[in-house]
Amino acid sequence: MEKNKREIIVRNILIGLTIISLIITMLNFTYQVYEDLNVGRINSFLVNYVNGWLMWIDNILLYIFAVIYIVLGIKSNHEVLLKVSFSIFSILTSIMSLTFIVNFLAHLFGIFN
Repeated sequence: MEKNKREIIVRNILIGLTIISLIITMLNFTYQVYEDLNVGRINSFLVNYVNGWLMWIDNILLYIFAVIYIVLGIKSNHEVLLKVSFSIFSILTSIMSLTFIVNFLAHLFGIFN
């Protein structure tokens, strides 16, 4: 397979995974913000579907394809900064990364001690 086609396929998959990840993040943050209100439907949807296998599969695939896209972007020597930046954005907007960042900041400032 041609290098350019491979890069386009990886990019399109990474875009799809990033969109799914942003939707998962949006649903989780919506639940957290409106937790005091009656959000039983969102909670059951998150518990039964989103925060189970879908979240794990999406995050693992997102990390794998982001690393592959970084490597392909560096090898291509064309729009490297854009490709690496998009991959880092994809990784940082996943619910797993955001959870780790929030936990790190909470530990850093001693919020849960």
